[in-house]
Amino acid sequence: MSERVNLLCVSDIHGRLEAARALVSSVDQSFAKSLDAVVVAGDIGNPQKGDTFYLVVKELEKLGKPVLYVRGNWDVNAPSGVVNEAPLVADLESLGPLELKWVTIVGHSSSLKPYKGPLKRPIVLVTHYPPFSILDRGRKAEAVQQSPHTGLPEVNYLVAYYKPAVHVFGHCHALGGVDVRHSGVVYVNVSRLDRLGRNGEVIGNYALVSIDRNGGVEVKWRFVNGEWKRCARCGRKVHLPSDWTMCRRCASRFELGFKKLDKSLERVLVTVKGSDGEQLVNDHFYIPVHTLRDEDSYNDFIDYLIVKRLKEIAAKDGGKLLPLTKDKVVEFYSEDSEAYLSFSEYLFSCREEVAGKKLCLLMRLYALDKRVKVLWKVKRGERALVEAEYVLVKEELLNGKLLEELRGSGFTPLLSSVKRVQEPSASPSNSSGLSEADGAQRLHV
Repeated sequence: MSERVNLLCVSDIHGRLEAARALVSSVDQSFAKSLDAVVVAGDIGNPQKGDTFYLVVKELEKLGKPVLYVRGNWDVNAPSGVVNEAPLVADLESLGPLELKWVTIVGHSSSLKPYKGPLKRPIVLVTHYPPFSILDRGRKAEAVQQSPHTGLPEVNYLVAYYKPAVHVFGHCHALGGVDVRHSGVVYVNVSRLDRLGRNGEVIGNYALVSIDRNGGVEVKWRFVNGEWKRCARCGRKVHLPSDWTMCRRCASRFELGFKKLDKSLERVLVTVKGSDGEQLVNDHFYIPVHTLRDEDSYNDFIDYLIVKRLKEIAAKDGGKLLPLTKDKVVEFYSEDSEAYLSFSEYLFSCREEVAGKKLCLLMRLYALDKRVKVLWKVKRGERALVEAEYVLVKEELLNGKLLEELRGSGFTPLLSSVKRVQEPSASPSNSSGLSEADGAQRLHV
């Protein structure tokens, strides 16, 4: 028996059959024999071509090893359960925790609730989406709530619950081909296999992930149609496409800075109340700080939880809460029909006689705190109607004059407060019962 579990990990094939073929051709047969499984972290097929999932999987089967996958946002037509038995081709989420030698592989697709019960360690966690703030920087169109993050906070709770030795994921193409160790977990973004070079040749990356009995993880990167060369920046000998000069780690270096957050930040009391004093939210939250990149990410994470909670409250009232991105705030509130300026231009120079009183008032708030949020409550029905225009802002920032201006302009102020709370000694969860496991169950998409 090999003293290491060897996994070939890929993602984001997007139904491109030639990418799968090129991968299989690039893997040396003698090396393929040392593999224990092929792990695919989602986006295998193409939703507009229903048969591509099966064609891609059939190609991967030629490696002669189990093909274990999770479904990504492109895999709307992909099956769950066991697709083939010899070799095994199966959806990890349907299988549940799978023991492979001394390693347990756990996969989550659309359900982000953890599997309960003891699991053999070390654990390999596989998801399509990254954890929020780790190797997840991407385009707004791909991201949660149009933010710069493509990761999901729900995945952070899974990491906190399972405490895996390695977390394999994809989705964020911009930081694909990079791994990073943070707080004892090796995060591996294996997107994307279907990358093409200038000449149309497949140059996608894949990772060879090895795990020993003690949870030690080794990651080796390879590129389809790649070659060995020295990185022009760090000088390491790396495997790269022929026309690349810099390794992915060096190219992504500005995204790899991490700051360890203090454990005292884990548990917070979040309150949100109306300007009339009515309390809307009074909840304790567990924040998995060891899964977050830095303090900015921590604050972004809390903002996400607050908005999610407000959405739940609006839904119970038969409405829907729509957060407006900053570019949409400018688009909807500017009264200047002659010109469309960027957010920053209005932020630094907003003229009421041109842009309007409401937009300039919002810009004054953004100048005080970039995390101010504009939320529309929309009434559901045959015609969608905006019932309320909320402005979510930190309670300590608003004085009486600003409150009156907001109300006078037709906004409904929501005042938020976040306070640290001490971890209770009797239980690993806080007073509202929100532990690592509870957090992963309560917050799901």
